[in-house]
Amino acid sequence: MIREMGLVSYLPVFMRNYREPAAALEAENEEFEIVWDTADRVLRNRFIETADEYGISRFEAMLGIYPSEEDTLELRRERVRSKWFDRIPYTWKILLQRLTQLCGDTGFVLTHNFETGYTLFLETELELFGQTQELERLLLTILPCNIVIDSKNMIPMEAEGTAPAGGGACLVHTFRITNDWREDNVVIVKGISSGGVSCFMIKDFRD
Repeated sequence: MIREMGLVSYLPVFMRNYREPAAALEAENEEFEIVWDTADRVLRNRFIETADEYGISRFEAMLGIYPSEEDTLELRRERVRSKWFDRIPYTWKILLQRLTQLCGDTGFVLTHNFETGYTLFLETELELFGQTQELERLLLTILPCNIVIDSKNMIPMEAEGTAPAGGGACLVHTFRITNDWREDNVVIVKGISSGGVSCFMIKDFRD
């Protein structure tokens, strides 16, 4: 909540020219801003989507969730949301909704083979810390024991860039001019050159 306090504006018009009450109210503006910020924080912490770390910790305490030190605020929020809106009985529609909430923008591919066996195939691209653990908990909670789940989490990575290369050549001739003797000098020059082209393709698959 963005609120600029101006307590002087609450004074009657004829009293605003008196410096003593105006100065007293100006000094109290900061205190009232703290009160408004605290009230705004209490309001935001009533909802999972806008709660800060303190508000999320209160939700976690109610749900019996114990976060680790590596968990981010968004991951903790997603874990609270997943458990808070848990509904029974579980249906295919609820499973899709929960996967959509967990995967977000990365998406997922879910197929099944119920003709020859009770098997689900799930492909995800979860990158944040703890998301695969939350996916495992979700599947173990919703899916019945007679369904086999084949889950793969892949993080595709593409790297593009250039690697500059340089080269050089050096040629040296040595001549000696003298009248002391007569002889023929043979100059042998050896040149070395090299070149190359490199192509890198990096693929990283992590669970």
